[in-house]
Amino acid sequence: MGKKQGRKAGNSKNKSTSPPAKERSSSPATDQSWTENDFDEMREEGFSPSNFSELKEELRTQRKETKNLEKKVEELTARVINAEKVINEMKEMKTMTREIRDKCTSFSNRLDQLEERVSAIEDQMNEMKREEKPKEKRRKRNEQSLQEVWDYVKRPNLRLIGVPESEGENGTKLENTLQDIIQENFPNLVGQANIQIQEIQRTPQRYSSRRATPRHIIARFTKVEMKSNSKTHNCQIHQS
Repeated sequence: MGKKQGRKAGNSKNKSTSPPAKERSSSPATDQSWTENDFDEMREEGFSPSNFSELKEELRTQRKETKNLEKKVEELTARVINAEKVINEMKEMKTMTREIRDKCTSFSNRLDQLEERVSAIEDQMNEMKREEKPKEKRRKRNEQSLQEVWDYVKRPNLRLIGVPESEGENGTKLENTLQDIIQENFPNLVGQANIQIQEIQRTPQRYSSRRATPRHIIARFTKVEMKSNSKTHNCQIHQS
């Protein structure tokens, strides 16, 4: 019994001095050396080759799991980095969105101001149109008055009735006849009045010997300072 206890103590000593299984190299040469040197001791402690193989397989499985975990950690780290990038991009987009919203608000305010200005201009234009209507009416009245004055100016200024006529009369002869009538009826006007004849003729223009009364003489003056009405024996002067 003492021998067994000594062997157990020796085994315990060897067991304490031997390196842990995790610290041993996993290379084939090391595994083979470890198996040859310690196989007897492992058998005495209740280990069998099958248990040792299971332990090795378990270690390999744990290493694979560790590598998988490391890989997952790396993937999670990459995801975290990508997530941080996405968050930063979202922050930038949020800032840009805020700036765009501020610009849109500014544009909207400017558009409102522009609409107010356009509305004010339209009101001014409507007011100008309302003010223009009376002016337009006055302008038309003035044009009408001017036309009436012009029509009056274009009318014959003097009509001579009952002046005998002869065949072959012309403007010069009629003008001399008018001057004779003025001198005969208004002797004082000869030296005082400034009379300029623009046109003189009989109307209608066609002469007919069968006409019972002589045609009227129409005289149009460019300038005349005095006009009078007078009746003599067979000559009448009518101011038109």
